[in-house]
Amino acid sequence: MSIDREDPVNCPARVTLDAAQLAFFDALPAEAPSVQSELGCELELGHEGSHAALGQQVDATMWWIQWTLSASEVNPYTWCPGRQVAPVVDRDELECSLFIGHPGEHLSTGRSRQDSRAS
Repeated sequence: MSIDREDPVNCPARVTLDAAQLAFFDALPAEAPSVQSELGCELELGHEGSHAALGQQVDATMWWIQWTLSASEVNPYTWCPGRQVAPVVDRDELECSLFIGHPGEHLSTGRSRQDSRAS
C-alpha cells in the first residue's frame, strides 16, 4: 500500500463506525454536531498501539474510538495535560488536543505536527 501524500505526519488509518457506536454517540447529552460515520486516526504516523479518533466530548470526558484491524471500541478519556514546546504565539497552541496517555507527540488545536516540526 502506498500513501499518496508528501511527508504525511498523521496516521492515515480510517474506521467506519457501526450502528451501535453511532447510536451511543447520538444518545450522549452533548450540544455538538453529530459524529461522522467514518473517522481518521488523529495520532502521529507510525504510532504504537491502537488507532484513535475523537468521537464526542461531554463536559470533561472525551469519547474516543480506538481500533485495530480486528476490533473497535469507544472509550472515555480526559484531555492530555501535555503542552507543545515553545515558541508558540497563543495559549491554544500550547495545549495538547489528544487524550491522556496517548502515544507519540502532543498535538495542539492551533498547530499541526508539521508546523511544530518546522519550529
